[in-house]
Amino acid sequence: MAHNHADTIYALATPPGMSAVAIIRISGRKALDVPALFAVKPGSARVARRAFLKDRDGNILDDVMLLSFTGPASATGEDVLEIQCHGSAAVIDDILTILSQHTGFRAAEAGEFTRRALDNGKMDITAAEGLADLIEAETSLQRRQATAQMAGQLSRPVGFWRERIVRLLAHLEAMIDFADEELPEALRREIDQETAALCAALEQALDDQNIGEIIRNGLSVVLAGPVNAGKSTLMNLLAGRKAAIVSDLGGTTRDVIEVKLSLAGIPIRLADTAGLRETTDHIEAEGIKRAEDEIKEADLVVLVIDGSQPGWHDIARQMGDGISRPSLLILSKADKGRIEQPDARDFEAISVDLRDPNSIAEIEKALKQHLAPLNQASQTPIITRARHRQAFSDALASLQHSQTLSFEGDIALIAEEYRRAASALGRVTGHIDVEELLDHIFSRFCIGK
Repeated sequence: MAHNHADTIYALATPPGMSAVAIIRISGRKALDVPALFAVKPGSARVARRAFLKDRDGNILDDVMLLSFTGPASATGEDVLEIQCHGSAAVIDDILTILSQHTGFRAAEAGEFTRRALDNGKMDITAAEGLADLIEAETSLQRRQATAQMAGQLSRPVGFWRERIVRLLAHLEAMIDFADEELPEALRREIDQETAALCAALEQALDDQNIGEIIRNGLSVVLAGPVNAGKSTLMNLLAGRKAAIVSDLGGTTRDVIEVKLSLAGIPIRLADTAGLRETTDHIEAEGIKRAEDEIKEADLVVLVIDGSQPGWHDIARQMGDGISRPSLLILSKADKGRIEQPDARDFEAISVDLRDPNSIAEIEKALKQHLAPLNQASQTPIITRARHRQAFSDALASLQHSQTLSFEGDIALIAEEYRRAASALGRVTGHIDVEELLDHIFSRFCIGK
């Protein structure tokens, strides 16, 4: 991604297609010269004004509203102009075409407006990530987490921890410069206490059951069980549509079928899998292997078993013992009756008739109990991405290793561990060179943002 800030960039900031109003954003040193390109006099900053844009022949293009901001008091830190025009494809195309014909103007790349805001100190990387998550949010919980990150839910504690580490590192560097002098006991105690407190804070942040990533990416729920137990019927019931083929013929589902839905504010990626059984059919065997892989990676496994069949207890035990993930047992075909076996261990299960649409309420209630911790968190999670977790883990490992070293002979090594910890936390907010990371983040933005 090229980042030539000498260019003035422009883009349609609203979705393409016919609409009542469209917004064209322009940012850069020539942004405030744009009105003159359409035979309109310049106006005051931060004052919305009506104007008739004209083409080179003096023909009126559109009746618009213009809103200008002078840098650095703007979203990007540069001069910015917004053209609020009518959402006609012809109007938008003509305005963008005229802009493209003038030297110094070019169409913006994905996320380039936000990238300029970052480069000009209007936000840090975590806020940019939060903005990307907000744009993609599908549930209120995702929206709440994204806006919290934009507001500093992550950057504030990371900045505070990093500042403390840098302050302690300064003490250590000073002691290295005066190696002949003994480290004061009070300072040694302060370093030990501060390091222990930092480790505790990082451990607490990491001990969050990956709630932030689950909210952001969606909870992976896999329907598993033997053939003809009702997994595909349950999939269609939860999806509210015929997403999977339902048949009395065993082995109908041979591949993983996924649907997205929202339950209790949590985005869910629901997967229907092939029935688990021994088979000589190599295609079905591949489907079973894929089902087993899905089960290993799932956040929650819903085990669906026919409760009207003799031996369901043994099947549930055997399959349940092979699942290391949190699981929920649903006994299907309750209309045929549930066979009880007093000699078997008790199972926490719900019996339902999956052909009865009213059973959806009982199933959703059981699922919500597993989702409750995600909604009952005392505060918005700090960690929302794998890269955040890795940085926290690296910082914690460095601080913990520093505690195993001796101030008498290893003070330079202790200082190096503090530098590594500070660098790891710096990767979260962008206090180090992270060009490759930035390109990855902003490539996922829409044009005009």
